[in-house]
Amino acid sequence: MPRVSQEHSDARRRQILAAGRRCFAANGFHATSMQDLLREMNLSAGAFYRYFSGKDELINAIAEEAVDQAADDLAAFFAQEPLPPLPDLLAGVAGAGITPMVDRETQDVLMQIWAESMRAPELRKRVQAGFVTLLGLVADLMRRYRERGELPPDADPDACAQAVIGLIQGYLLQRSVMGLHDPEPFVTGVRTLLSPR
Repeated sequence: MPRVSQEHSDARRRQILAAGRRCFAANGFHATSMQDLLREMNLSAGAFYRYFSGKDELINAIAEEAVDQAADDLAAFFAQEPLPPLPDLLAGVAGAGITPMVDRETQDVLMQIWAESMRAPELRKRVQAGFVTLLGLVADLMRRYRERGELPPDADPDACAQAVIGLIQGYLLQRSVMGLHDPEPFVTGVRTLLSPR
């Protein structure tokens, strides 16, 4: 039996993940059957099971990929130099090229991941690990703003980071679930709330 190259194996895994994302974005985790997945992937069950033990493992892999991509995109956005004023940075999230903000499929899958993590302990661990990483990144950023005097000297960077992440998650929820795709009201609201009077 000929050996499959690592490149072929990696490409097949990416194909399975992409097809899974399409199915789950269109129909949800629970309404998507293994038959739906195999049809979308154009694979036999045996070929699929070489890569994943089942639908739950596929969901976990897609979740990990989506959370990591969002964290990487946010890390790149927050790494701006020179660091802009805090209102500009936070208002800029809406127009940044952060994958969950610009890709509808990723938005829909991410919403399902958050919901599914309420009942799936393994998935919850993955989501929480991504959150902790992102929280640390944003807390470091909030320390820099505190040092610059844009936050009060006694500001708690971790508390500020939780609020910033909540702001981003809320905006993403509005885009995905509420269909509010125009970033301008968010940008205007953030600037108004954070700008000195």
